[in-house]
Amino acid sequence: MLAFRRSRLLGSLALALLVPLLAACLPTGGHVGAVATGHFTARHQFPVLVVAWCGDAAPRRIDLVGGGQRIHLTATREFDGHRMEVDLAAPGDDWRITDDHGDQVYRLVPLSEREEYVVGVGSGEAGPGEETEYDIGTVVFTTGALAGDEGVYTRAQGASEAEFAPREDFPPEC
Repeated sequence: MLAFRRSRLLGSLALALLVPLLAACLPTGGHVGAVATGHFTARHQFPVLVVAWCGDAAPRRIDLVGGGQRIHLTATREFDGHRMEVDLAAPGDDWRITDDHGDQVYRLVPLSEREEYVVGVGSGEAGPGEETEYDIGTVVFTTGALAGDEGVYTRAQGASEAEFAPREDFPPEC
């Protein structure tokens, strides 16, 4: 009887240790980068985002925060595949652009090349002014930094250093 309880206890312990390991292997999240052109005109416009997601949850919302603005891009359709590019300066009909009050926004222009912007990409939907989880990823940038180099600029929220990757090497594997 004691041997049975011990093996049952060890089995339960092994299962408890295995669950976090299995959860860590689930394909979730993704990668978000801003295309840096290295051209001086990049200081005066928002970049193209490269968004790649793992699993089946495609982007539904992109939030652009900085310079006292909170702009929300909400997907107007479902996206196929696992990678897309979104031109923040002219996102097109695939996205509805609103401010925090739900009012339509027709033009996206950075305030300054030194202004820091945070872009969060999530697979969930939220109303105007509501928070959403950025389960696909974030990128933090200034348009001045994007004018100074070429490639895909990646700097996650909270990270102190940015990285540049050649466009053909982005995104990394899930």
